[in-house]
Amino acid sequence: MKFSRYLIWNFLKMFLIVVCGAVLIFVVIDFVGNIKTWSAREMKSVGDYYLSYLPYILYLITPVALFIAVLASVGNMARHLEMSAMQSSGQSPFKTLLPIFFLGVLMSIGSYEMSEHWLPDANHKRFEIMETNAQKRKNPRIKEKQDFTFIDSEKNSWFFKYYSGKSKTGRDVVLLVRDRGRLVERYDVRTIRWVQTDSVTGAGFWRFENGFHRIFKKDGSVDVMPVRQKSMKGRIDTHPNDLINERQLADEMDSKMVKARIDVLRRSGEETRAMETALQFKYSAHWMNLIVLLIGAALCHRYSRSGGLSQKFGVGLLLVFSYYILERIGLKMGENGALSPFWAAWNSHFIYASLAFVMLYRSFRL
Repeated sequence: MKFSRYLIWNFLKMFLIVVCGAVLIFVVIDFVGNIKTWSAREMKSVGDYYLSYLPYILYLITPVALFIAVLASVGNMARHLEMSAMQSSGQSPFKTLLPIFFLGVLMSIGSYEMSEHWLPDANHKRFEIMETNAQKRKNPRIKEKQDFTFIDSEKNSWFFKYYSGKSKTGRDVVLLVRDRGRLVERYDVRTIRWVQTDSVTGAGFWRFENGFHRIFKKDGSVDVMPVRQKSMKGRIDTHPNDLINERQLADEMDSKMVKARIDVLRRSGEETRAMETALQFKYSAHWMNLIVLLIGAALCHRYSRSGGLSQKFGVGLLLVFSYYILERIGLKMGENGALSPFWAAWNSHFIYASLAFVMLYRSFRL
């Protein structure tokens, strides 16, 4: 028990040192790279940006920080023959390293929870703060759409001449309402407007202004009624975020938001491969923390005169960065349709998890 506490303390101490140093370096490099942008902004905006950037930085650097921490702490203990002493006392290497493996599982679970509850809001705020005029021209965030169709369900189909996501209003809108495939109602209105009733949940209803409402009866007759202002509360489930979502990147959404976005895109007949791949990646990415830690433990837990700690560090870094590269290649292939979303997000983890277990098995057997 004392040795386990000693092992965990050495590991966590090194992990925190690496994380603090990496965060500082990350922030300094990013600040210097965007110095022209920040010179025209208030200090409050700069502070808010880096406070929102912190979760994403932690998300990025945690796997590398875990690898360096396990290599430095466990490797240093192995070099001083402390790991060999535990093995000589009859305790297996696996049991000795079990507290480290348990921490790796906790880190993976914590990373997932952070990506679901903290990271999306932080990323959304960061993107909104950092969006410069040049970025708006190069990769604009969609604020309005023209001449498009939106199929909300088998019941409702929309046709818009113009829609603004900022003001949540549309012009020259046609709404077709069906019942079991038969057209029963049609609205042709000059303006539609979203009336928000709850600022916290975003709940509200559509109000139709200036147009006509047609009702198609089963006997073939049509009733036409003018529309001045008509509330559609309780009659239409379409939300403004279904038409133009303020959060347009998967990094700004949790898994529930991504699933909802996929459903909206499918109903509209739009491509969903990128979002489906992003959804699978939200489930798979966090296991990289545990897998990288296993690779580091396999490399360093046994003392060897033939290969020093620096050599193991170089081999480990090569494996970790090749892991990153293979992961990114898989995601791109998934977005382009060359791989299914599941295999695009998971194949690199399966490959390197297998490699980690083989390395651990061989190091434990030696």
